[in-house]
Amino acid sequence: MKSIIEAPYKAFYLAVPFLASLFIGWGLIGIDDTVYVLTWCIYLFLLALPVLPLGAFLFKGAHGGGYILTQTLGIVAVSLFTWTLTHLKIYMFTRPLLFLAMVVIAFICYLAKPLREAFIKEVKKPYYIEKLAIELTVFTVVFTILCFYKGFTPSINGQEKFMDYGFVMSMVRSPKLPAVDMWLSGYSINYYYFGQFIWAMVIKLSGTPGPVGYNLAMTSAIAIPFAMAFGIGTMLFGFMSERTNHIKGIWAVIFRYITGTFAGFTTILFGNSHSFFYDENSVGNGILQILSKWGVNVGKTTEFYYPDSTRFIGHNPDSQILDAMGNIIDEGDYTIEEFPFYSFLVADLHAHVISMMVVLLIMGIAICCLANTDHPDSYEYNVVPKRISKAVKIKIFKTEYRRLLTPGLVAMSVLLGVAQMTNFWDFLIYFIFGSMTLLIINTRRSKVFTDISGFICFAVNVAAILLAYLNNGGLPFVHVLLQMLILVFSYLLVCFEPNALTRTSFGMSFMFTVAFITALPFNAGFDMISNSLGKVTHSSSLYQLIILWGLHVLIALLFILFTVLYKNYDILNDRELKARSKQQNSSPAISDIPAEGFANPVAAFIGRRNIIDVFACGMVLVALLLIAAPEIFYVRDIYTSGYLRANTMFKFTFAAFIILGMSISYGIMRMLWITTSRNRHSVATLIVGIASFVLVCIIPGHYMFVGMKQRCGDTTILSNYQGLDGTCYLTDYYSPDGYIEVEGNLNSYYEAITWLNDNVTGSPVIAEAYGESYHDNNIVSAYTGLPTVIGWQTHEWLWRFHGIVDEESDLLISDPDYDVWDIYLSPRHNDIDMLYLSDDPEVVRYVINKYGIEYIILGNLEYYKYDYDNTETFKQVGEIVFTSENLNIFKVTPSDTAAG
Repeated sequence: MKSIIEAPYKAFYLAVPFLASLFIGWGLIGIDDTVYVLTWCIYLFLLALPVLPLGAFLFKGAHGGGYILTQTLGIVAVSLFTWTLTHLKIYMFTRPLLFLAMVVIAFICYLAKPLREAFIKEVKKPYYIEKLAIELTVFTVVFTILCFYKGFTPSINGQEKFMDYGFVMSMVRSPKLPAVDMWLSGYSINYYYFGQFIWAMVIKLSGTPGPVGYNLAMTSAIAIPFAMAFGIGTMLFGFMSERTNHIKGIWAVIFRYITGTFAGFTTILFGNSHSFFYDENSVGNGILQILSKWGVNVGKTTEFYYPDSTRFIGHNPDSQILDAMGNIIDEGDYTIEEFPFYSFLVADLHAHVISMMVVLLIMGIAICCLANTDHPDSYEYNVVPKRISKAVKIKIFKTEYRRLLTPGLVAMSVLLGVAQMTNFWDFLIYFIFGSMTLLIINTRRSKVFTDISGFICFAVNVAAILLAYLNNGGLPFVHVLLQMLILVFSYLLVCFEPNALTRTSFGMSFMFTVAFITALPFNAGFDMISNSLGKVTHSSSLYQLIILWGLHVLIALLFILFTVLYKNYDILNDRELKARSKQQNSSPAISDIPAEGFANPVAAFIGRRNIIDVFACGMVLVALLLIAAPEIFYVRDIYTSGYLRANTMFKFTFAAFIILGMSISYGIMRMLWITTSRNRHSVATLIVGIASFVLVCIIPGHYMFVGMKQRCGDTTILSNYQGLDGTCYLTDYYSPDGYIEVEGNLNSYYEAITWLNDNVTGSPVIAEAYGESYHDNNIVSAYTGLPTVIGWQTHEWLWRFHGIVDEESDLLISDPDYDVWDIYLSPRHNDIDMLYLSDDPEVVRYVINKYGIEYIILGNLEYYKYDYDNTETFKQVGEIVFTSENLNIFKVTPSDTAAG
């Protein structure tokens, strides 16, 4: 088979993904939206081009080609380059400079010899372009289909869409960072928003209108992880199959892509098992009726609604306890168990949703690092013995440096820094995931797993890393300096005590340090919300845990059992192992290896099994740890009463779902190919694998259908398709917060927002009616990105909250020396009230000057909140520049003494 170099016509294969998107889109969403979708896909493809050499280098040997992971790498690289330099005030977030960033990154990647050689090597392979086209087609097809479903509910309203869209629009209209807080004029956003920056970057680069871009971004945030899960699934099966003798040729290719497709569904599109049992139209509902007769409190088993699968523990049955008089005895234990497809349905472009592509990128790099790990080399000594010369000691230091500081480790560390700025929870979670990967790698590469002194060194180093963070996390520069000192200390430990645990502790220190250095420009201006832990007072019932996780965990544990019981017989029988050990005994570095030929007993256990199987088992253990953690502790935040561990369980179990989804999809496919000591297929694992595949498709797969139907309605009626513009709904939308109680009572705001976006540049301050979170108030600031004096109050309270632990209740309470309401919220509430209620022009001018207000909005939302029309006063201090129905926009000119 010829490569693309030998057959240049293969370049036309790259047209297949875009033609597929064009034909599917034309048939489902119409030509206008198809143009948006196709343009978006083309720009994402362009973002991949600069980093193709880097992708070839990092994903060396990836059997699916690794293209979709490389595309994500390109998106992140251009974003991080622009983000960092703009934060440092030496760059600007503009469209021309985004193209320049792509050129600079391309120059670096194609100029670097190792990257260039790795890319050329990949391009010369016979099926390179075909693999690239397959992965790209998976993305464009899934993306276009999901855009079709998104078009049935495109409105940017409900839940926290105002917040997410406001973040995006604030950055789209401004060339500077930190981003302007659209709900607290004069301040920057104090939240993790690198994820929204990524999509603001793509919107700005592609020139996509904001209301359409938001929905394309939301759909991309699911379609890209699906394609990445597909790529990782093919990668796992491919690396596994090359380590066996039974899966070769066309069967290896077929099952590689089956595994990838299955991984995409189990990780991104399927749900947990709840809906299968609680949907009254499901056969699983009958099981609950039986359990109820047996005395199990199963709660409400009818009127299933798709969010119920994410609000189960503590909600159904209700965990709140009242006495006979209706007084609350126990406030309950209300938790959240979200997963990716639910996130797509509700369509909040939240940090944890965008971060999926970052963490899957970390996962993909980790797998390639593991798969390309060698056994110990011929040099492994410590620097302690006096008989070793100074030259040899220097060589030991250099050898350890080269052994430990791999490109994969550097890439994972930088991406952990990106995760930190996108969704801090994922930084902590995938730091654990990365540490698990390093432990397996270093076990395989080290002569000694550990000894007592090595274990003590490991424990001390890990404790130092965590204590430095817990005590100094709020002081970014001090914290980074401490982590750098710990990194030097951990490197010296490796040189004095070279074993698997000390090498792993160095890797952990390196990841932590580089991650915080990567995020330092952001953290320098970020006020940390909380980093303290509390002990949980409620725990989940075993019944509810089984309903949510039972099938996933059962399959995962069976896979671990089979991995332990069945060695990699078809590639390494005892005779081959003994032959290998005789050859290796000639090497002085491993002269005392066991008879089996491995460097240490733990490495022997791992080495007798397929290394990819071992890694998948490690993934399972990390996922189980994440499920168990909220049963032990929670991270303190502003949520109290019955919601103490809600956010902790939300973030931990969301990550656990992704990791379990990946591991069981691989595990099920692997079970079909496990062999016995007689080099025959295991009938037992084959049966379990087939049964598991069917059960996963039926039980977690049930949510995909019922959730989509309930959220999107009847998608077979194409006339129900509304399009991808997320603001068009306002033309006939009824808001309960509007003064006039008719449908379309915010249409005037739609027209006002359009006018502001078309005619106002920069980020001038506006005034509008503030309100409680999750209401329609502050729609102008959210839909334009223009900063208002004060916006959604609960969100600003959360973002700027300073807490201390109350010794009596052991809960996080507001710091009396830094009360957000006294400092930020209440004064601005009072001032905006004065602005809209005072008929004294001087009072109005005072508020205008204090906050530098340039536009005042007066419409249905303001009339409803204040029940007062202050038009005449506003006319005395400014002029009307826009009118629609009963809404006016007043242009005013503040003095130069504006606050902020």
